Amino acid sequence: MTGRSSRAVPAGAGRFASAALLVFALMIPAAALAEGEEGRVTVRGRITDETGEGVAGQVVRLLKSRTYVKITGLRQLDQIVEDARASTDALGFYEFEYRPDPAFPYYYLRFYDPKTFDAVKYRLPDDRDISKRLRSGRPVQVATSLRFQPDWPKVKTLLDTYPPGSQVGQVLRSLGLPSGRAPEGPGRELWTYDRAGVAYVVEGTRIIETRQLPGGAKSASDGPGKDEPSPAVRVDGP
Repeated sequence: MTGRSSRAVPAGAGRFASAALLVFALMIPAAALAEGEEGRVTVRGRITDETGEGVAGQVVRLLKSRTYVKITGLRQLDQIVEDARASTDALGFYEFEYRPDPAFPYYYLRFYDPKTFDAVKYRLPDDRDISKRLRSGRPVQVATSLRFQPDWPKVKTLLDTYPPGSQVGQVLRSLGLPSGRAPEGPGRELWTYDRAGVAYVVEGTRIIETRQLPGGAKSASDGPGKDEPSPAVRVDGP
């Protein structure tokens, strides 16, 4: 007579119990992840130019909006808040996830950042309203195409006459064509940018003087977009 129990353990029962524990352990983080991702919506798309090529490094901003009443004075105020952003990859694709804010009923995508948008090459793209699609909880897919500025071909042609990285090239790439060009002595021209409130004395590929125009830069409200910068480039002489 031995001290061992007379109860038999079914063959494979140990292996079955271990497998069940493993499956249960794997289910726990999966369930937690599902709970954490609940309510999040995927927003994706692509930004191209008029040729169909993807635009890399373009900023996409998600803005939420609402109207509320301010008790003091009983005034209605509009509130717009940027709540997410992404940048396009080398092929122009973007993607991010977002959980809608129940306090804001309206959402739209803005396809530029005023600090980095290439306003010399492209026109400001229109905002896209995604309120209904975002609130539905289904994935949102929005593609847009950037249109070239009407004078971009002329800017590009003039740019090609200057070496890369030249001071004049920097001004052209930042501000575009000057609003006026006039002789300023032998071998020199005065390039005027009325909207930026600045003028440059150009000699060959160099900027030898920067002048501020009376009245300064025009208001950003004079431009095509409320979020558009009023750029000005300071190029110091050698």
